[in-house]
Amino acid sequence: MKKIFSGLAAGALTLGILASSAFAAVTFDPTTGTGFVGKGDVQTALGYNNAKMQAEAKNLVFTYKSQDTYAITVTWTTGEGTKGEQTHYVTHERSSTVNSGVSYDPRKANQYTGFILTGLENTSETGGAIPKVGDVFPGNSGHVVEEVQLISTTGGLYVNGVAIQ
Repeated sequence: MKKIFSGLAAGALTLGILASSAFAAVTFDPTTGTGFVGKGDVQTALGYNNAKMQAEAKNLVFTYKSQDTYAITVTWTTGEGTKGEQTHYVTHERSSTVNSGVSYDPRKANQYTGFILTGLENTSETGGAIPKVGDVFPGNSGHVVEEVQLISTTGGLYVNGVAIQ
């Protein structure tokens, strides 16, 4: 984690957001991994008092996790010429580390005000590639994908494994 020496106003200007250390807000773009997390949101999530927050700020790790569920409809024809159709539900999960830097206000004895999130890295995925229409469905010889529909997406930003609300 890099340390970024900037006042809150400079951090907000850099990211094009407005935030206040008293009433912190989380602004996060899961597509780019950029945004800002106020110190108060992290303290609440981790149950830290101010002293513990100041001591641990440089050691915190942010991650973004998402889960997409797809309905994949396949069709096939048996040896007897009977047509079949079935829908499979496939889950695809992603987990990425979020680069971050500590933002602080030098006017207040270098009190941390939050975290500037600067992008995703080290993305891991489980669930394999999502098949496309016309592909043969994996593991089912002769089952052809007729429709792929994203039916739900869930995700969240985490700090040291704890969800930030």
